[in-house]
Amino acid sequence: MRRLITTVGLVACFSAFGVCEQAGRARLLINYRKDAALLPATDTAVRLSPSDPETHYARAMVLWRMQRFPEAVKEYESVVMLRPGDYVPWLDLGSARDRSGDADGALMAFKEAVRLAPYYGEPRWELGRLLLRFGRTDDALIELRQAATSDPGRLPDIIDLAWKTSGGDPRVPQAVIPKTAQAGLTLARFFVEHGKYGEAIELFRSTSGTSSKDLRPLLTALLTAKRFTEAYEVWASSRETGSEESHHRIATITDGSFENNINLDDPGFGWQPANNLQTLHISVDTNEPYVGAHSLRLDWNGNSDPSRPVISQLVLVEPRTRYRLKFAARSRDLLTVGLPIVTVIDAGDDKQSVVLVQSKALQGGTTGWQDYIMEFTTAENTDAVVISLRRESCATDQCAILGNLWLDDFQLERLQI
Repeated sequence: MRRLITTVGLVACFSAFGVCEQAGRARLLINYRKDAALLPATDTAVRLSPSDPETHYARAMVLWRMQRFPEAVKEYESVVMLRPGDYVPWLDLGSARDRSGDADGALMAFKEAVRLAPYYGEPRWELGRLLLRFGRTDDALIELRQAATSDPGRLPDIIDLAWKTSGGDPRVPQAVIPKTAQAGLTLARFFVEHGKYGEAIELFRSTSGTSSKDLRPLLTALLTAKRFTEAYEVWASSRETGSEESHHRIATITDGSFENNINLDDPGFGWQPANNLQTLHISVDTNEPYVGAHSLRLDWNGNSDPSRPVISQLVLVEPRTRYRLKFAARSRDLLTVGLPIVTVIDAGDDKQSVVLVQSKALQGGTTGWQDYIMEFTTAENTDAVVISLRRESCATDQCAILGNLWLDDFQLERLQI
């Protein structure tokens, strides 16, 4: 349809500039209809101007839409004879021949399109797909790799095609992708989505110089798959430059004393504040911290859903292990029937309903710093927990809370059983 609209535009331009009456009449006929009923008009256009490639192109498109592919082939053949240096009609001819059952003819047309436009992705893509069907895998991979290099936006489709054609052999998509960090991360994410976690991490480790923004799709895929150990390695790689142990920080709370600003758009293993809580303001405060130079301040002023986590953090742990969580809190003029609490939830639970431990309610009113200690034991398959601040349940979904709360010095330690 885009080509048809373009043709109509050309008709108007040529008519305005006084091109011969016969050619003008032929092109104007193309503008009558935009469906299969246009075929009689295109028939007349071709008869009036048989040497105009645009009339043949318009008729070919109508025939294609009507799925009359052998007839469309003849029109596309007329187009390439009249406009032999344009790769686009050769692509269309190849597709029409393929739909007509002439795979060899399609191969010839796609090869000609590649010859005319060797640095464009689409001709390589079409040729590579057809070569795969012919069983010429090595030749196909060369074409698909060049297609991905020329048009990175087509890379996911190329990876998917190589994966399906190979029956799920990870080596085939790896042979297709360009040797770039971005291509490697795209394939790594694909592997995660198809359960190939080892291959995904190997690809990730082979990349370098990637930013947290570049890594986010892979990180999100790993978190969604609940592959928390691998996700931590990806998350930590753009934030830490320490030893190998930094990739396996079991029972380590990130920024437990809130010395850094909280990134509101950073999925992973740092503090995650809830979004769109209109009656709550979260900030890092320098006034009277428990330790260090800062604490976390929460200012409530109205109704909110008490079941919704206010701020949380995902933390790696080991299964069948006992832990102690410690933190400090203070309040000022804190009034509510649903006081804040801290919970520890098994991150592997799909519904996040398995509460391993819950603190006693944090004191309301006005208090100085109070220490809180809670212990829990992880389950057989637990490899990560979510530490969250939320509220006690209320009689209604929207429960009023007013006042201020400060949190500081979150620590998690493993206990000997």
